[in-house]
Amino acid sequence: ATQAMEIEESGGIILIENPAGGEYAKALVEAEKREAGDAKISKFLPMVLLTVSTVFIPGFTVIAKEEAKRMKDKKIEGILIFGRRCFLQVLKEFRRLREEYIINRAILRICILAGQSGIGKSLAFSQIYMREAFIKGEKVAFYSVQEATIYLFRMEGGKYKCQEAEVNDQGFWKTKAWKTFDDKSAHLIIDPAPRRGHKYFKVHLVEAFVVYLTSPNSEMCNFEQEIRGVTWKRFFVPTFAIEESKVIAIELKENPSVFLERMKRTGGQLREFIREDKYELFKGYQDNAWAGIAAKEHIHFGDLKVSSRIFSVQPSTTDETLLYSEKYAIVPQSEWIKSKIFQLYAEKNLENFTGLDGEKWFFAKIYKGCKLPARRLPKKLADAEKKKENGDWKDKIHEFPAHSTLKTFSNGVKGQIDKCRAHIKKIAEDQKAELVVCPTNYPAIDGATNCRTLHQVAIGSKSVGKAHVDELVGACVNENMCASCV
Repeated sequence: ATQAMEIEESGGIILIENPAGGEYAKALVEAEKREAGDAKISKFLPMVLLTVSTVFIPGFTVIAKEEAKRMKDKKIEGILIFGRRCFLQVLKEFRRLREEYIINRAILRICILAGQSGIGKSLAFSQIYMREAFIKGEKVAFYSVQEATIYLFRMEGGKYKCQEAEVNDQGFWKTKAWKTFDDKSAHLIIDPAPRRGHKYFKVHLVEAFVVYLTSPNSEMCNFEQEIRGVTWKRFFVPTFAIEESKVIAIELKENPSVFLERMKRTGGQLREFIREDKYELFKGYQDNAWAGIAAKEHIHFGDLKVSSRIFSVQPSTTDETLLYSEKYAIVPQSEWIKSKIFQLYAEKNLENFTGLDGEKWFFAKIYKGCKLPARRLPKKLADAEKKKENGDWKDKIHEFPAHSTLKTFSNGVKGQIDKCRAHIKKIAEDQKAELVVCPTNYPAIDGATNCRTLHQVAIGSKSVGKAHVDELVGACVNENMCASCV
């Protein structure tokens, strides 16, 4: 009988009181707040850290329990929310636009926060946004498509009360439960689900100020179709910067170097580098995406559709003080992807990839560590006759470890060519050392060893001065790959 009365009162749905939701709102407002990171080091710093004493977060009920346990194991009391500077800037802009909407100076009432998956849009930004609203006593609705649930927060008797209801069809937005909550002053945050997007949301049945959190995928395109009849804006935020990842590692009592190593593969996607199991899973997905197998997630803009494991979306700003933008750029997803693209380009253009471009490519590759096919050094230079009859030379692959230093020799400096010859001869005579030589199509480079110091000498017809050699090597080391080679 009680349930039937509740259904009738709410207009056809069951509204359930959620005491944990009220406690969550209180905990979010009272969360310990501090800054981490030095603004002098990076424009992405400092970050605002919130330590929330809760095991319940609307829309993330399972994740919140797991995260609370993980934090407890690290002897961290509460859940850490990372308030990135880009999020704080977006929060300020969203609230400005909402204020204009409320006082009728503007008709814009929908804001989309877009960015690569796994960078904190749904979990971190939503908490930063809701906290600001809770501090000011404003009504907040959080629609989790994943949980098929909407959480309604409103201030009653000086504290927040939370009710929740299932959203199983578009009719929810017509119910008395929603209509008595909905008005211009209310916030509606929508967290879409993969392959379901905004699901049952109907824009013409909602008056609240809407914030939609999304990756730039097909679900975002579908949502933009849904709201095509109203005024809206879309803002892009960046993936995590290296400086941000260091701060997070320290706060989570992790090794920053481990995070940085994982970022070479994942780029700045926090979800993918913060835990080893997620990282290993990501690598498998990325390998498949590169091989063209079962691409699971895509960046989708109009007719453009590319894998989000290979490319990422970044804001394209003209104001250096802003970390978000309405404009965007699609770039290679990580250092690993850049190297794969570079390698693919080199393989396809190998026949004409010689001379100075060849030298730049070779040194950039060898400095970072790579595998390259080998050929026998010219007899005139190498003085390694005993290697001449070695049948392994034809199909031999040499592996270069990553190097911390790089040294070159050029016949543009008196005595250096003889020094290089002597070194090559010594290495060739050492049975424990491996004589490594350049690929066939690189006539400007005669040889190098795979020790911690590399050695190179130019053929007379391709001679370059020492200063120039040092310059091109420095460019490769500093920029990872040369502009002229891309």
